[in-house]
Amino acid sequence: MRKQLILCLFLLVALFIGCKQGNGIGEFTNSTCPIEVPDSLIESGKFSYGFMKVPEFHSNPNGKAIELAVAVFKSHADVSTHEPLVLIMGGPGMSDIDAFVPELTGDLGKLFLDNRDIVIIELRGLKYSKPNLLCPEIEALQMSLLDKNFTSDQTLDLYMDTLKETYERFETEGVNLSAFNDYEIAKDIVFVMGQLGHDRFSVFGSSFGTLVCQHLLLNHSDHIVSVTMNAVVDINKAFPRLHTNANQTLEALFEKCRNDEALNKAYPDLKNRFLSTLKRLNEKPDTLQIKYAKDKKMYKLVLNGNKLAVWIFADMYWDTKLPSTLHKILSGDYSQIVKKPGILFPLDDFSDGLSISLLLSEYSNFEKDDIPLDNEYAEFVKGCGTLFFTPYFLTRAKKIWKVDDLQNKDINLVSDVPTLMLSGELDHVCPPIYANELSKKLKNSHLYVFPGIAHSPIDQGACGIMMMKEFIDDPTKAPNSQCVEQFKSGYKSLE
Repeated sequence: MRKQLILCLFLLVALFIGCKQGNGIGEFTNSTCPIEVPDSLIESGKFSYGFMKVPEFHSNPNGKAIELAVAVFKSHADVSTHEPLVLIMGGPGMSDIDAFVPELTGDLGKLFLDNRDIVIIELRGLKYSKPNLLCPEIEALQMSLLDKNFTSDQTLDLYMDTLKETYERFETEGVNLSAFNDYEIAKDIVFVMGQLGHDRFSVFGSSFGTLVCQHLLLNHSDHIVSVTMNAVVDINKAFPRLHTNANQTLEALFEKCRNDEALNKAYPDLKNRFLSTLKRLNEKPDTLQIKYAKDKKMYKLVLNGNKLAVWIFADMYWDTKLPSTLHKILSGDYSQIVKKPGILFPLDDFSDGLSISLLLSEYSNFEKDDIPLDNEYAEFVKGCGTLFFTPYFLTRAKKIWKVDDLQNKDINLVSDVPTLMLSGELDHVCPPIYANELSKKLKNSHLYVFPGIAHSPIDQGACGIMMMKEFIDDPTKAPNSQCVEQFKSGYKSLE
C-alpha cells in the first residue's frame, strides 16, 4: 500500500512538472530580429530578440500559452544605473518592434541607452507576436473600396460581412479574442519584465499606449518607477467621445476663422463650404489618381464626401495648418490628398483584430450623445463612422465580433507614481482636458500642453524628447520646460 501511495505521488509530481514544461510559460527563445540591427550590437551582446511565452489568461498560468516578441537593448554603459524603460506605441494595433527598434539603433539609442536598458514588448496580437491579429480580409476590402462610391451604411454593411468572415477564421484557428485587452496586456508587461529580472521599471506610452500606462498604474503601480505619457487618452472617456471631440474641434476652428478678420478674409465661409462640399461629393464624387506607398502602384480613387471625411479626420492628428488645408480642398485643390493619401489605404501591418477586440471589450457601451447624428455635422460623423475605431462603426461591429464585456464606466485611477504628461493643444482625439482631469488624480504628475500642436508633442522635435529624458533620469522633480514656450498657440493658418 505504501509503495502504491509513493508511486501515485511520484506520478502526480511528474504530471505537474510535465504540464508546466508543456506550456512553456516564461520561456524565452532567441530568434533573428525581423528589423535589421548593426552586427556590432548583436556581437557585443548589447541586443537580443526572441519570443517569450505568457499565459493566454494570466488567471490560468498553467493553461494555454501565447508568444510575445521581445527586443532588449542593453545599456551602452558597463553597468546600468537606472531601472529599464519599456516603450509602448499607439493604435491600438501598431507594431512596437517596427516603431522603436530602428530608432534605438540610431541617435535615440545613444540618448536613452546611456544609463539604462530598454525593453520593447510586441504586445499580444501585434504583428510579430503569436498569434497576431492582422486581418488581410479587411485590408482587401479597403483596397476594393477605393474606386467605389458607396454610402456610409453600404460601406459598413460590407465591413460587417468581412468582420464576420474574419471572426470565424480566428475561431477556427482557436484564437480566443476575449484574451486581447488592456488588462491582460498590462499583466504581460509585468510578467515579461519579471522574467527578464526586472521587478521595477519605467514606462513610456504614446496615444493608446497611455491607456496601457494607466492600466499599469491602476493594478501594478508597485512595479512602476515612473511613467511618461504622450498624447494622453482618458481611461474612462477614451474612444466613446471621438465623434464629439472631432466635431467640437472643427466648430472651434470655424468659429476662430469667422471671428478673426485676417482668417476670415483668407478662408471665407469655411464651415458652410466644408459641410456643403461633403454633401456635394457624396452626390457627385470627384476622381483622383493616388499612389500606394506599399506597392508603388497608382490607384483610382473615387473621392466622395465620406472618404473626404475620413481623410480629414486622420489629417487632423498632425495638421497644424488645418484652415489652409481645408481651404485648398474646398476650392478643388486635392494636391495634399494625392501627396499623402494616408488612411485612404490600409494601415501597414496594423493589427485590426487586436484593435477591434480591445475596443469592443472595454469601450463599446455607447450613449446616445456619443454618436451625434442630430446636428449639422451628421454627414461628417457618418463619413468618419467607416473608421473601425469610431462609435458609429463599433455599435454595429459589437453584434458580430463577440468578446467578454470588461467595461467599467468609472475607473477610479489614483496614483502617486511620478508621471510626466505631454498633450497637444489642438488634439481632436485626446483633447487636453483629458490630461487636465487625469493630472488631478495622479498626485505626483507634471502636465505640459504644447501650444499649436495636435496629437503628439513627442514627435515635434527635441523639446518633448529631452523633457522625457530629464524626467526618467530623475523623476523626483519636474523637467525643464522652457522649450515649450517656443510653440505658438493656434493653427499656423496663414502660411
